[in-house]
Amino acid sequence: MRSPLNSLTLPGSTVRRLFQLTGMTLLCSTVLTAPGFAETTTYKPLHNKAGPALKSASKLSKASLKKQALNANASENIHVVAAATSTGVTNTTPGGGLLPPETAAKAQQSVTRDFIAKQAATSNPISLVQYTPGITLSNADAFGQSDQSSFYMRGMGQTSVGYTFEGIPIADPSSYAPFTSEASDTENISKITVQQGVADISSPVYNSVAGAIKQYLSDPESHLGGKVNVSYGNHQLAREFVRFDTGEIGHSGVKAFASYSYGTNAQWLGPGRDRRSHVDAKVMKEWGEGNSARVFMTWTEQSFPFLMSISKSQWKQNGRSAAYYDPTYTPGDVNYYKLNSEERHSVVIGAPLVFNLGHGLTFTSEPYYVHLHGAGNNGQDQAEEGYNGTRPTGNLNIPGAVDGSAAVQAVDNFNQHTAGFNNVLSWKAGHNELQAGYWYNYYNQTEQAPFSVIGPNGTAENFWGKYPIKDQYGDAVMQFNIHLIQQLNSLFLSDTYKMFNDKLTLNAGLKFVMMSYKSTNLIPGDNYNYGRSDAQPLPQISASYQITPHDQIYFDAATAFREPSGILVYGNYWDAGAPQIDLAHSTGLKPEYSISEEIGYRHTGLINITASLFNYNMTNRQSSVTAYTGGRLVSQYINAGGQTSRGAQLAIGLRPWHGLSPYASFQYLHATMDNNLPDGTDYIRSAGKIAINSPAYTANFGLSYDDGHFFANGYMSYVGAQYSTFMNDEKMPAYAIGNATLGYRFKKIWFAKSPQLQVNALNLTDNKYLASGGGAFNAHPVKGVFGSTLKGSSPLYTVGGGFGLVFSMSSGF
Repeated sequence: MRSPLNSLTLPGSTVRRLFQLTGMTLLCSTVLTAPGFAETTTYKPLHNKAGPALKSASKLSKASLKKQALNANASENIHVVAAATSTGVTNTTPGGGLLPPETAAKAQQSVTRDFIAKQAATSNPISLVQYTPGITLSNADAFGQSDQSSFYMRGMGQTSVGYTFEGIPIADPSSYAPFTSEASDTENISKITVQQGVADISSPVYNSVAGAIKQYLSDPESHLGGKVNVSYGNHQLAREFVRFDTGEIGHSGVKAFASYSYGTNAQWLGPGRDRRSHVDAKVMKEWGEGNSARVFMTWTEQSFPFLMSISKSQWKQNGRSAAYYDPTYTPGDVNYYKLNSEERHSVVIGAPLVFNLGHGLTFTSEPYYVHLHGAGNNGQDQAEEGYNGTRPTGNLNIPGAVDGSAAVQAVDNFNQHTAGFNNVLSWKAGHNELQAGYWYNYYNQTEQAPFSVIGPNGTAENFWGKYPIKDQYGDAVMQFNIHLIQQLNSLFLSDTYKMFNDKLTLNAGLKFVMMSYKSTNLIPGDNYNYGRSDAQPLPQISASYQITPHDQIYFDAATAFREPSGILVYGNYWDAGAPQIDLAHSTGLKPEYSISEEIGYRHTGLINITASLFNYNMTNRQSSVTAYTGGRLVSQYINAGGQTSRGAQLAIGLRPWHGLSPYASFQYLHATMDNNLPDGTDYIRSAGKIAINSPAYTANFGLSYDDGHFFANGYMSYVGAQYSTFMNDEKMPAYAIGNATLGYRFKKIWFAKSPQLQVNALNLTDNKYLASGGGAFNAHPVKGVFGSTLKGSSPLYTVGGGFGLVFSMSSGF
């Protein structure tokens, strides 16, 4: 029976308290401005099973209705979506936007607009999830925006984490590096979900040993309007953002938005500038019950100078200054900053489609296309009488040569095309839901490493290697010239059954991934063809039980794998000064495979709590040893054998109470290596050692305040000491950094909706620290298993980002 209540308008503070309402489901229909908070939200009842309990609801006063709703014997949850400000802040999410309620039978935590909108507009998506338990951010710049930053999840690197954007794979298919700056501007991110441990079986990822991260782009608004944001800060930061929403176009049900941003700043450490131009756009239409079509596109063009990775002794001697390149050029200087930088262009297109076929059947399909073209270059010395693979080059006659050697720019020009689609068919019948899916992915990459002549001012003849140095046969001299084609076919079947009044949920599924690789390296004397294929069955099961409406326990057990990563896994890196290989392609690598188990507990209410215990057993653990070869930072990939990781994580957040919302998270991790690792003809005694980049303790603490006008927050992260060598003979010290926000929202001023001022301070105390270690077998000489002396090598570290200050002015219109 439909309720006689046609509409109900309540203050936002009241709506946030209406978490359960007898037999009534409400739908947000309008958003209005009200004093004291930023909105008054109007709701319409969709159905009412309570009968007499709310029969005369339309005759009740607001106070009486509020009292009745709060005291009623609740049988349904009310799901409220409210847009409080032009930035999307609602002040409804526990933990200041870091701990919304979750129900999945796995460790999962989302970051909402209540948190995202109050961070610096320059923030990289990875910096937005740094406070979730299990995440360790290695921030490489002052503003949280650089793709030189990286992260770890439960002690495993970012290449072990599946990353999707609007349901499509966005990470580099070869290296699995998540170039998140290509995905969307911060203002357009609606939510980011972190799955620590187990990725959804339907997710189009094949490297999710540690889990997955899912990023979502906001939908177009229903009404004509837009947003603007301008930001300025230290290090000559300047950024502008504008978004325009069409609203519903006529009565077609179609709506769209497009946005553009441009940002630039001086490199926070050393010379050079970062630049980024970006476009987000989305068109959508919803019709009938459960049908929708969306098409989105992002375009990015960016350039940035590199920072050096440095040893611990360099850090102790010179501090941060050891990590930056020379600001001025002198002839022969390969460390001039303009020679050591990167530029990238990218386009991402996706079209998620959902069709309600009736009879409980739903079909979703998402075709996609991703193009990435870039060059990451470095300066190095090149012999005039060199080699192109095994073939002598003859005299290269390089300008500026001294004693038979000259400074050149070594280009790494990569061009990637990825296309595919992910289809899922779902059938719901009674308490059962059956899902079946098929994912296809085609990846084509060309990566070339020619040399370019350097002019008298230190600028290369062509940044992209368009005019390369050629040998006596007229061929470009290169260190590698690789063409890789990868094809993937993946099938899955999953079944979910609910019983005991839907309190108990059981799930079992099987995913089967088939991959093939074909690679060529067109360097004279190299083996022309490389190739391999692989197939992996990936079963998973889970169960959850809703003890009370506010308390849930869950268990999951799953398998996952990750293919060896990096273009140089499939090709050799040649020394252009001698007929030899500087870095041989990896041999004997097998896919990393893991079996994981996890048990967890959640509580929702005034205080939200999520906690879990986890265990991983891994074989063929993929790791790397990183070092400079010539002037280029390259990684040698190794099979690190088995690894066992066990730990616990906890997050606690308070639902906004008088504007206050504290948050805390914690992780304990014990990760050990199961095998001795080969080093030449001997083995290092690494079995039983703590795995690298696996701090035993990490913790985050924060407090957010928002009264609708004034808002402020502060967050602190602590990362314990972590080993950077497999022999545990060198470690990276523990560190703690803090960020803070202050802001004020005004009432509507003429056409400006909720204009606001905001200041973000990052690394508030300018703590000087090392953010991550690159890994090495042993830092000091050690005796091997067979008695030989194994020489040490210093691991390399990334310098942590310094103090950043961002002042922003934004408004809707």
